Amino acid sequence: MASITKRGEGFLAQVRIKRAGAIIFSESKMFPTEKEAESWAARLEESIKKNGAKATISRGITVGDLLLNHLKYIQQFRDLARSAIQNYEYMATKFGDIQLRALTSRDIIKFAVSRKLEGVAPSTIMANLSTLSAALHAAPHAHDLDVSPEPIDTALARLKGDGIAGRSREVVRIASPEEEAALMAEFRRHDKHHQSVIPMTQLFPFALAFPRRSSELTRIRWADVDMKRRTVIIRDVKHPRHKIGNDQVVPLLGQAWEILKALPRLEERIWPYNSDSVQAVFERARDRIAATGMPAIQDLRFHDLRHTGITRLFERGLSVAEVAVVSGHTNWTQLRRYTHIQPDSLHKHFDEASNDPNILLTAQH
Repeated sequence: MASITKRGEGFLAQVRIKRAGAIIFSESKMFPTEKEAESWAARLEESIKKNGAKATISRGITVGDLLLNHLKYIQQFRDLARSAIQNYEYMATKFGDIQLRALTSRDIIKFAVSRKLEGVAPSTIMANLSTLSAALHAAPHAHDLDVSPEPIDTALARLKGDGIAGRSREVVRIASPEEEAALMAEFRRHDKHHQSVIPMTQLFPFALAFPRRSSELTRIRWADVDMKRRTVIIRDVKHPRHKIGNDQVVPLLGQAWEILKALPRLEERIWPYNSDSVQAVFERARDRIAATGMPAIQDLRFHDLRHTGITRLFERGLSVAEVAVVSGHTNWTQLRRYTHIQPDSLHKHFDEASNDPNILLTAQH
């Protein structure tokens, strides 16, 4: 656990503790003699044995170390989006010089205020701090660190109250018929190119007819398709608490079923492509359309195809419960934003009733 190394005119004593291949504790110190270095290392090792690693580890670990270790810990159980990984790595650099045991709410608030002054949105700041919150709350049970989450809890309460950090209010962006037509024309051109790999003329309409996240679309397998029931199992669906084993059986309705039937079985997955690559192809097509006469399309994201598809399910008359089976929403209140009910449209129900002679006759009596 301890190592003594000759460095110039002195000796470097270093004590490290590893767990699952990751360094969870590291403390070092220079001494003029090898005997002093050995003595210090022995005392530190004895302290760890006596007090337990949990009470000692946080002495030598930085907040950045904790964030990177927690990232590795999470990746043992599930795949993370590229943006989530980059967020952990970014926060690790920002807090890399702060000792974990010395972290205060002031450090966290200072970071958030600096981000605010850079023009960063409250939702992005909240996303940054969510990684730190997750790591600190998991530290005692996942990393055997005697650390309190009080600094992040206190800081978040203050930052939310001041409006510096907060959840974004997602605006439902729906693709217009004109935008869909323009994208389809661009994808036809794309698919004809000899270097094109992803068949967007098939994947694009499938994403509209089967409104799921891009990571779910590119994960579904032929083995999970029930050809008789016209359903597919989506494995490990995103959930706020249950990440693993949250499987959903989803119906393949209308065009989604027709497209799937016509697809060749190239690999185990139905769409054997990287989710980020699919989004990149979509964004390049969107940007070309925006630059050649339809600038309003610039803010359309691939994820908005999910919004569009869900809205169309409501337009077809499906109930909230029925749409949830397709979309995977566990919180039905989140689906209300897709209904787009206009207040003045409710008059039609009473206007129709007022034209019923039986109702008028009853009212006269």
